[in-house]
Amino acid sequence: MQDERENQSILITGESGAGKTESTKKVIQYLSAIATDTHLPNSSHTHSPSMSSSYSAIPSIGLPRTRNKSISVTGSASTTTAKERLGLLERQIIQANPILEAFGNAQTQRNNNSSRFGKFIQISFAPDGSISGANIDWYLLEKSRVVVRSPAERNFHVFYQLMSTCGSLKDSLLLDGSIEDYEFLNRSRREIDGVNDRDDWDTLANAFEIVGFSQAEQYDLFRIVAAVLHIGNIVITSTRAGDAIMVDPSQAERVSHLLGIPLAEFTKAVLRPRVLAGREWVTQARTGQQAVDELASLSKTLYEKSFGALVDRINRALDRPTPKSTFIGVLDIAGFEIFEVNTYEQLLINFTNEKLQQFFNHHMFVLEQEEYSREGIEWDYVNFKLDLQPTIDLIEGGGNVIGILSCLDEECIMPKATDLTFTEKVHSLWSGDLAPGEPSHPGRTKYSLPKFEQGFIITHYAGRVEYRTDGWLEKNKDPLNDNLTRVLAASTQPYVATLFQDYAGPLSDLPSSSVGFALGKKRAVKKGTFRTVAQRHKEQLALLMTQLHATQPHFVRCIVPNVNKKPGRVDVPLVLDQLRCNGVLEGIRIARLGYPNRLPFVEFRQRYEIMTPGIIPRGYMDGRKACLRMVEALELDKELYRVGTSKIFFKAGVLAELEERRDALLYDVFSRLQAVARKFCARRQMKKILNRAIAIRTIQHNARLYGELKDWPWWQLYTKVRPLLAATRNDEELRRKEVELQLAKERAEREQREKENLESMKMSLEAEKLKIVKELEAERALTLDKDSLVQRSKQREIELEEEIVALHTDLDVLDSQLDRALLRQKESDEKHENLRLAFDQAAEHLVRLEGQQNGWKKKEVEFSDLLSAMETSMEQLQDERDELQKLNEDFTTLVSERDEDFTRLKERSQASTSELQLKLIAESRTTTSQRQGGPTRKGFTTNQRPGGRIDPHCQ
Repeated sequence: MQDERENQSILITGESGAGKTESTKKVIQYLSAIATDTHLPNSSHTHSPSMSSSYSAIPSIGLPRTRNKSISVTGSASTTTAKERLGLLERQIIQANPILEAFGNAQTQRNNNSSRFGKFIQISFAPDGSISGANIDWYLLEKSRVVVRSPAERNFHVFYQLMSTCGSLKDSLLLDGSIEDYEFLNRSRREIDGVNDRDDWDTLANAFEIVGFSQAEQYDLFRIVAAVLHIGNIVITSTRAGDAIMVDPSQAERVSHLLGIPLAEFTKAVLRPRVLAGREWVTQARTGQQAVDELASLSKTLYEKSFGALVDRINRALDRPTPKSTFIGVLDIAGFEIFEVNTYEQLLINFTNEKLQQFFNHHMFVLEQEEYSREGIEWDYVNFKLDLQPTIDLIEGGGNVIGILSCLDEECIMPKATDLTFTEKVHSLWSGDLAPGEPSHPGRTKYSLPKFEQGFIITHYAGRVEYRTDGWLEKNKDPLNDNLTRVLAASTQPYVATLFQDYAGPLSDLPSSSVGFALGKKRAVKKGTFRTVAQRHKEQLALLMTQLHATQPHFVRCIVPNVNKKPGRVDVPLVLDQLRCNGVLEGIRIARLGYPNRLPFVEFRQRYEIMTPGIIPRGYMDGRKACLRMVEALELDKELYRVGTSKIFFKAGVLAELEERRDALLYDVFSRLQAVARKFCARRQMKKILNRAIAIRTIQHNARLYGELKDWPWWQLYTKVRPLLAATRNDEELRRKEVELQLAKERAEREQREKENLESMKMSLEAEKLKIVKELEAERALTLDKDSLVQRSKQREIELEEEIVALHTDLDVLDSQLDRALLRQKESDEKHENLRLAFDQAAEHLVRLEGQQNGWKKKEVEFSDLLSAMETSMEQLQDERDELQKLNEDFTTLVSERDEDFTRLKERSQASTSELQLKLIAESRTTTSQRQGGPTRKGFTTNQRPGGRIDPHCQ
């Protein structure tokens, strides 16, 4: 920082419970100690004598643990420790940590001291290297923890530290119960193993004293904490009509007393607030659940605003009216979180870590290889596949892409939007079907649907996280009753009124009974337009990323060794997974492939030219050519270095080897120099001894002469007259010099006052300029968001107008259908009248039929008896029919058998007949031949007809 005059930043990142908060404290302690060593203790602007006597009572939290070891200052024989040498400003910077931890840290499932907010600590340094001031920016306080949290977690530490005290403070805050008596504390864990809340309270009190908080300022902070606890104990019930009522107003009285507001106005603002309906104010009765939600929102807002005021007060204590040259920023923000139930807060925290991881990837992989390209080094671009922009676009959106947060902001301004409609809209945007020709965004691969719960799943760099969207719209809008804000803005307590001064208006000047309930006027002081939580967080994150891009970043990766919070245990797969997700392994890979060490030509020549004497000729020589000559003389392998256009690059380990060779050479040079110096010192000492002997002899000679002349009168006269010759001239010269000195002193004092005034003016102007730049950047970001939102709203308006036109068309169609339906109804009425007449006739006919029905019933009885007799006879006939059917079946079977026998007999007879006919024919032929040859046999006749045919009747 001092060499290049460039702002630096240290990004301490990692998963929840990895030790980011402790690492931040160590970094701040180190910077304070280094700045103290570079600046002597007798300096006036950083050291306070008044605090040195009381510093021994400072607790060990936030300070180095090695109390007995001393850090010696170079060139001094001082044996004071670093703790004793720290000035007031350095001690205030260190002791600001216990205050922020008490109000902003809490115990979670994975960490006993988890930061539930993000902070960026800027430590400013003067040109001489001393600390000249500090500033703390905070982001995304998890204020919902005040009201609700997991049963295995705790609320913020300050609640338990305050309850661990005893004495007048608790009595003045009306805290007469224990932790179990307060609803915001008794529904979760109460203690942390190995942590004493009473000791932490003492540490907090000492930290307040060192930072410079007065007793009144401390009491105002604890007033808000106690008021939040009392708000949690207010019991709201509902009547049969559903209206909210406050059965016991004792807790509300305590809240009103602590906040300095009227009880009646507070109760009315919670139970029956007045809302603006058109141009008139109307009283709206709240339901029990609405009143409970209103109190929860009030508790979260009170705590958040008090925390913001606390950080502002610390910044005022750490600011100094001294020139500030550069700064070192330390970023400590909530780590990546994956819980069983992940809500809106986890999405914002993980989105912030996604942006920081993208910043690391861009710095390590993209900028590194771009520098190789700029320097003209032969390098094949390596894609490490660690681009997180698709996930960032999925969450944040940008350009034509509507992200989850943008969609949530848009749903917050829709009149009938719910968490379900928001979830369905996100599903349709990122998992629905694409329009024909529409390109698929890479972020769609990072989005998936859950199996059961209402929400979605996002694939982050650290893993897949399932988010549930219950209550997201309310959390994003962060609503607060205007009636309550106006009542609090008119509080009799100055601190409470200051917290809500943005809501104060002309109504706050009226009597308390009319505050917020008259004339229908809203806030007179407005700080911009309505901003959601997502918009505010994106603005803060954009400012943070702008600051980080304007600095030289340094990364500290914190690793969780095991999930059991046990010392001495390392879960190797867990550690490797974190190193892989954080990009550390890829960073090692690119360091081995690339050239991680680099030096400008001037610095390389200045540092290592001593190792190559006589290689570079006298006079001017181009830096690149000089470096090429030097590396050739150093006999380095060409694969171990590359020479660019302005820098020379080395593989890992090459510079360490060069440093060892340089140290060995310097050791030899300084050894010879020391030998020559010792020779010179010995000779000079001997020469001094000889000169001393000569001087002694000279003094003795002069002493003898003085002894001879001291009694001579002329010598005595000479010694008395000589000093008087120049006395007059010396007096005049002395008076003239005194006048010039007085004028010079007046001139120096006047110039010093002018310089101090100009420096203070410069400081104020720079602070004002920085504030204006930040506000301008925030307004620009807000304008961009509003422009995109307005554009989408206009597009939505066009779609709604088209729907209205379609609805008007449908309305015309429905009107025509209504006319036809009325005509049909008239016809139906006429038909109904005709049917009514027919019905009357049918009724008369029915009466006649009823008379006939009685006669028919008698006949029915007779017929029933006859029917039963007939059924009996029918059963007998049925039995006879069954028997006849059986006989018929038997006869049928017998007939079929006889038919079969007859058929077989007929077939045999036909066969025998055919044989006989054949024989007869043969015999007839034989007879005919005999007749032609002789007389016929005796006793044999034929019935053959003329023509040779046989008579068929012969058979």
